Amino acid sequence: MPAHEHTINTALGDVLQDLRPNSWNVLAEERGALRDGAKRPDVLIVEPAGWPVVIEAERENYGSAEADALARLGEQLKEASDRIESAIALVYPPDVREQTGGRALRAALRKTDGLEYALYTATSGDAVERLPESGWLRGDVRDLAMLAHRASAPAQRVERLVDTLEQGVNAAAAAFEGRHPSHTGGLGQTIAEVLGQSDDEAGQTRRMAMTVVINALIFHEALVEASFVIDADGGREVTSILQFHSRDAGFDQQRILAEWEDVLQVNYWPIFAVAGRILGALPIATANAVLQPLWAAAEDLIRGGVTRSHDLTGIIFQRLIADRKFLATYYTRPAAAALLAGLALHPHGTSRGAAWSDADAVAGLQIGDFACGTGTLLAAAYQRVSLLHELHGGDPQSLHAPMMRDGLVGLDVLNIAVHLTATMLAGSQPDTPFDGDCLLTMPYGTQNGDSVAIGSLDLLAAETQGNLIDAAVAMTSGGHAPKEVPDLVSRLGHGKFDLVIMNPPFTRYTGNEGFKIGAGNPAFGAFETTEDDRDRMRRALQRSRGNGALGGGNAGLAADFLDLALRKLKPNGTLALVLPLSALSGVDWQAARTTLRNQFDDLTVVTVAGAKSNDSSFSADTGMADCLIVAARTEAQADRRGAERARFVVLGARPGSSQEGVLLAAEILRAASNGSVPQLEDPTSGTALQLGGAAYGSIVDAPLPEQGGWPIAGVADLELAAAAHNLAETGAFPLLFHGDGGERMPIVPLGMIAARGPYHMDINGKNSDGTARGPFVIVRPPRVPVPTYPVLWAHDAKRERTLQIEPDAQGEVINGATDEERDAIRRKTPEVWATATRAHYNRDLQFNSQSLIAAMTERKCIGGRAWPSVIFADTAHEYAFALWSNSSLGLLVHWWVSNKTQAGRGSTPITSIPNIPTLDVRALTEEQHEAAREAFEAMRELRFLPFDQIDEDPARAELDRRLLVNVLGLPGSLCEPDGPIDLLRRKLAREPQIHGGKKSRVVFTEDGGEKSQRRHDRD
Repeated sequence: MPAHEHTINTALGDVLQDLRPNSWNVLAEERGALRDGAKRPDVLIVEPAGWPVVIEAERENYGSAEADALARLGEQLKEASDRIESAIALVYPPDVREQTGGRALRAALRKTDGLEYALYTATSGDAVERLPESGWLRGDVRDLAMLAHRASAPAQRVERLVDTLEQGVNAAAAAFEGRHPSHTGGLGQTIAEVLGQSDDEAGQTRRMAMTVVINALIFHEALVEASFVIDADGGREVTSILQFHSRDAGFDQQRILAEWEDVLQVNYWPIFAVAGRILGALPIATANAVLQPLWAAAEDLIRGGVTRSHDLTGIIFQRLIADRKFLATYYTRPAAAALLAGLALHPHGTSRGAAWSDADAVAGLQIGDFACGTGTLLAAAYQRVSLLHELHGGDPQSLHAPMMRDGLVGLDVLNIAVHLTATMLAGSQPDTPFDGDCLLTMPYGTQNGDSVAIGSLDLLAAETQGNLIDAAVAMTSGGHAPKEVPDLVSRLGHGKFDLVIMNPPFTRYTGNEGFKIGAGNPAFGAFETTEDDRDRMRRALQRSRGNGALGGGNAGLAADFLDLALRKLKPNGTLALVLPLSALSGVDWQAARTTLRNQFDDLTVVTVAGAKSNDSSFSADTGMADCLIVAARTEAQADRRGAERARFVVLGARPGSSQEGVLLAAEILRAASNGSVPQLEDPTSGTALQLGGAAYGSIVDAPLPEQGGWPIAGVADLELAAAAHNLAETGAFPLLFHGDGGERMPIVPLGMIAARGPYHMDINGKNSDGTARGPFVIVRPPRVPVPTYPVLWAHDAKRERTLQIEPDAQGEVINGATDEERDAIRRKTPEVWATATRAHYNRDLQFNSQSLIAAMTERKCIGGRAWPSVIFADTAHEYAFALWSNSSLGLLVHWWVSNKTQAGRGSTPITSIPNIPTLDVRALTEEQHEAAREAFEAMRELRFLPFDQIDEDPARAELDRRLLVNVLGLPGSLCEPDGPIDLLRRKLAREPQIHGGKKSRVVFTEDGGEKSQRRHDRD
């Protein structure tokens, strides 16, 4: 007879307890566990490092399991004040339900992968969040245990603690400010120097200092709770901060500092050394004034469970960090960190092929983050390693010391970053001492007036310098190095790491940033470095790079950190990086893409199809779109051919919680392992990425081109991506979903049918010595009605609504200062004018405001900054080219190959224009070219709506019909309402990268003007 439900619940409790015997207490069918003694949860999980989680299980009744789980929310444990904020509804599969009990039942629970479950989390008020939003998750008992563990620290509850911490920090900083208001020197600057900062007027550095102290206070109490022994001979445990406080005298500063000194004799230098230097620098009255609000906040946080969560320090850090613009040490969201770590660390085994149960193999893993910031990524990786080891029978407490001593590396140029990273890592097992770590503050900027340091990027050098590491150890420990320092030089050598996980700085060496913030070389503008310092640091980086470096150009420091990661990886190592979205399409990132393609066998790229750049970011507060890249080396180095294809995952939105991030990683890995990911060449490409019944995005397998970008990034509609890919690569006519008509378009790179005009600096630029590079000065608008050298230079969306537009500028020949310069100008003037043409290409297309990809002028003119010339040997070909480029198919291809880093924009460097796929107008007959000219003349004064309104634009529909039917002779059915081209236009208009979340639409008025009208379909 099949076992009763209560029997199955009891067996499930036994199995869950066995999975994490020392980490939680599982009670099944336990009466009296809740304050309301009449209620009995099916399974209650109580984790010391978290809040209680209930599992309500049913044999078959999904509705009953759901109702029971919801009913548990808000109930209170009998022996504790904690309320249940997370509950899991569970339904057993037949292979479990059919067991009679005993060992067979427990074995079936361990073996099955058919458990179905959903997580319910109480939020503000009476609201409840369900994960997944619909349907049920499916997995094995380890998957269930992992979800229960994550659920024990609800993100909403952690978020509520942030305000408490921030209020305490702000109050302490205000108390400090009241006693030491000057920011021009004195105590404020002394404290700032401890952090390697300056005492800014905004008070960020002072708040950072208070954050360091409160973190030390909280970690101090974590050691107290763990009965941590700091005097092995005498067996003395850490004394609580409460023992150093009296109602009359307040806090005894010296006793706190003495206790921290005793702790430092064991370890925890990054935590207590920095905090001790700050607290020790304060006068007694000031120390007491700041400790009062900090301890009050710390007590509230400890009662609220802050010692149970590793997310909190990272969340608050993004609000307080200084120098964010220069260092770009933005905070990686915990949900994104969980997703990235989940993809990088496969549940089936380590990168070396070892089982997670193999304690020696797991302890031997080396994981590094060379720009650790808040420590969120490094902590996420360590937590996943620890949990996987535990769920496969290992002891995470025994793992802690060797991982901290030999396995984990976290480096940053900010003292506070290393402090927070150390807190997060050491806090996972605060009662387990270790005898060394590699969490270091790297030297940065001028060193002793003679040399410069460039942080972790100094490790690009072929050999790790011992004096660099000694300086880092001294900076981390405040100049008082620990008694025993492990061989960090060896640990940081090339080829040492199994996993490098990073969110590196995105700052660039050139570009607008330098003009906005007054730094000529913004990549090294942190910590008030001088221009001379920045130049010296740039040269130092060039020396460290050596030959074959990926950095340089406009890719910025992120490319150098990628280079660093590649040098540090073992032959079978794994990369897990957060990179700017430009890494997937930017010209300056070509070398990096080529290297990833050639050196790795297994690549996964994750992006978000957000309408705005901030919506497409896995980092907080950057305002920049980014991506996740996980690249694994799975073959022997000698046999490696590289990856010709990669998995591209496009999420509808970034994950909202760590639980969601872990589950999405599991689904991506599951799809990859079972071979269910379709190829992009399939016209209905893409598999829905689902959690339960809710779609979270799509996944597709796509080829990696040897040259050019990886264009799937951020594409919401993968059928549209398949159509664009097939059209660009083979000329296959897209989107014939109701049957393949077999049409093929003659598609070739633009450079095969026409030449491009000059780079705009060769028209009006200057050389580095101030002499004329180009022969003209550009005057806008033209000074005279008929210029000798007309120029189409800049954009004005409203005047660019028709196929034919007028030049907006004129070129005036420069009067050179010397005979040599005048000779050069006389030579260059006719050379530039020889490139004048009627056809011009939009190299910086704003999809949601502009209407033209190619523009024609009535007469020849020079193509400028926004509109470089397209020069045909036979000018009769210009008409067909203009029609094609501005058609729906032309937009599809331009969108596909352009750089879509910025929302609503598809830019193309002038050097890439020859690579754009276009209609091979050479293949058309004279009759077709004449038809194209007639079509152009008939339409040249029609006004076109912006491309994001392509689905409602009658002029675009007419252009499509004239091109495809009248010129190319394709069936008229293609352009009928609800036909393939109409479908294409509707898909394009709804692609987030094209509409960019724009909330208005252009409406043409009868008098030839236009007005803006709010649209409600994107509200």
